[in-house]
Amino acid sequence: MQIKHPVLILKKKVKERIEYKIKWNTGTITYEPMVELTPEMLRLVNEWELQEHYSKNGKSIEKNNTKITKIIEEQLKYRMEVEKPKLTPHKERSSEKGYVKSLRKNDGRIEFWIYIHDEGIERWVTVEEVKNRMPIALCDYLLQKVKFGGK
Repeated sequence: MQIKHPVLILKKKVKERIEYKIKWNTGTITYEPMVELTPEMLRLVNEWELQEHYSKNGKSIEKNNTKITKIIEEQLKYRMEVEKPKLTPHKERSSEKGYVKSLRKNDGRIEFWIYIHDEGIERWVTVEEVKNRMPIALCDYLLQKVKFGGK
């Protein structure tokens, strides 16, 4: 006598109770109620349910994923258009030839002792004037005064 084993779950039937249409290794097909399933049958039912769930929801999940991807791409495209920087041509800073010799604080104002080659004179000027007339010389002077942490 051959021992009967479940081979395949074919379908689920839900009316007054849950039943599964099971194909057996003997070739027979029967409806078995959920409450009478053996552990071997339950394992097959679990695999079948997962497969059914994926086949039903997998298609809708893929559709949702493609919709979500399109929406994200549109939002990114819109954001890139909005955040595009308005490029203006680089404006060269005009810098007169000269250098900064020293600085002082006078009545709460910072003044720089500068020498301008074109004028050939040295004089005290405000921070704003140095920034406007000799920005490179100002940066050179200030960088010399910075103390870095290295030894």
